[in-house]
Amino acid sequence: MLEKSLLLKAKNIPNTFGIYMFIDINKSPIYVGKSNNLKTRVLSYFKKKTEKDELIIKNAHNIDYVLVNNENDAFLLENNLIKKYQPKYNILLKDDKNYPWLCITNERFPRLLIVRKKQENKNIYFGPYLSKKHLQNLYSFIVSYYPIRSCKFDLSKENIKNKKYKVCLDYHLKKCDGPCEGLQKEMDYNKNINSIKNLLNGKYSKVIKELEKKLSLFSNKLLFEKAEEVKNQIFSLNKLKHKSIIVSPKNVNIDSFYIIEDDKFYYVNFIRVIEGSIIFLKNLRIKNINFWSLDFIFYTVLSKFYVDLGSLSKDIISNINYTFRGKPISNPKVGYKKEILNLGLRNLNNYINKKYNNKHNNIVDLKKDLKLKNIPFVIECFDISHLKGKYTIGSCVVFKNGKPSKKDYRFYNIKSFEGINDYLAIEEVLNRRYIKLKKLPDLIVIDGGKGQLSSAKKVINKLKIKKLEFLSIAKKEEIIYKENGTEIILDKKSKSLKLIQQLRDEAHRFCLKNHRKKREKSFIKTELDSVPGIGHLTVKKLLKQFKSTQKMRMLDKEDLISFIGKSKGLKVYEYLRK
Repeated sequence: MLEKSLLLKAKNIPNTFGIYMFIDINKSPIYVGKSNNLKTRVLSYFKKKTEKDELIIKNAHNIDYVLVNNENDAFLLENNLIKKYQPKYNILLKDDKNYPWLCITNERFPRLLIVRKKQENKNIYFGPYLSKKHLQNLYSFIVSYYPIRSCKFDLSKENIKNKKYKVCLDYHLKKCDGPCEGLQKEMDYNKNINSIKNLLNGKYSKVIKELEKKLSLFSNKLLFEKAEEVKNQIFSLNKLKHKSIIVSPKNVNIDSFYIIEDDKFYYVNFIRVIEGSIIFLKNLRIKNINFWSLDFIFYTVLSKFYVDLGSLSKDIISNINYTFRGKPISNPKVGYKKEILNLGLRNLNNYINKKYNNKHNNIVDLKKDLKLKNIPFVIECFDISHLKGKYTIGSCVVFKNGKPSKKDYRFYNIKSFEGINDYLAIEEVLNRRYIKLKKLPDLIVIDGGKGQLSSAKKVINKLKIKKLEFLSIAKKEEIIYKENGTEIILDKKSKSLKLIQQLRDEAHRFCLKNHRKKREKSFIKTELDSVPGIGHLTVKKLLKQFKSTQKMRMLDKEDLISFIGKSKGLKVYEYLRK
């Protein structure tokens, strides 16, 4: 019935440029898309060609749309909406990271600024710069050789004529030629700005030619100091240019994409070449969900860089044949373009091996040794601690990519019963942990034997959690019991056993730490409750401030009096001195 209602709404959507949104029962977008023909695009989801389409229709309760003037507006609006709402079935563009831009302000005697976001104003923006190092090198070069102001003064003709401003320290440091006092003409200042624009457009050759003309002029006029200064500027600019990798002797402008995939992820390399030199290089990793095709991933990647960079080169190459916004993307087999692609592949392989493979070796081994269905990127381990059935605490420690993620650790005070019963304690902790948790781990480890594992299984079945793998490890024999009834004994020298032991030991340490805190707090509270004339609120106040009676015993009489008053302070002081 709901699907028919959605279909009826889809049929009433106009055929024009725009953004469409599938909305869930909580009125939150679960998917945002754009199209040149909204009606046709939205109706295509009801044909359910892919698993993605089925999931979107199944979870949608409404369809909304926004009309725009052209495809470029659609790209930008789609990007903004995805970053704002973080829809479940969108990928990549959810990353709200904004790379820095260099901005030349729209004013008399413009300034050069590093900004985080490109605004809709009359300023001129260059970037974004994917490499912070390249941005800093470029900015440092510009401010070193092109005197431009950093002040926010309104340098109108009237203000300069009336001598409203005085030169600052930048003038004396030769970082600015003093346009605020009329010491530099606007025409000369704008020549510097034009040179900066050429540099920021990657046109190093044009700027170098202009400088070489200057050098020749100063040399002919025997102005050797100025000639030396320009010579140093040319040298520094060449050095800056050659910090980028030269991929072609020709002044070519190319954007290159290389994509590879495995069972779990897509990996993308992006290279931007300006005037034959690599200006930007970026690697990405995207989770590979079965219903995302390679074409869909590539389209999303292209859209992301189109939005982030403001445009893509007229010449785009890739290891995949594709057409984007009506432009065919070539897959070169020979020549310098093929070399750019090969460079992208080398960088991508290095990125994967350096950043992921080494880090994941232990959890990859764990998957293999324990015969798990998936690589356990996120593992949660549980333990119970008590003192003869009192002060019972349950702990949950979290490992991500085989390493402790301490910010995700949690402990639980057992409330449902009193006495010694580790099985019930495990049930309570797991129930409280997973009854509302939206993102489940890849693997659960329980410190204990078959009994604890049975308690875990009982809770997981009760909560109707499917496809969640869990196991327990017995302390003495180091036998691993899996949920399907199999028993595994790992080699004592294996990395997998060491990781499981590390998980168990960390859960035990964290549990014991919080158990001791609870026990000590209870002991202190009981002791202070024995002080005549001291109520519950005063005890609570003392505990919060001083933590232990041992620390309280070290206090002077005056310290206690100033903290809880003369009468109560004397009573506590005298009691602690007995």
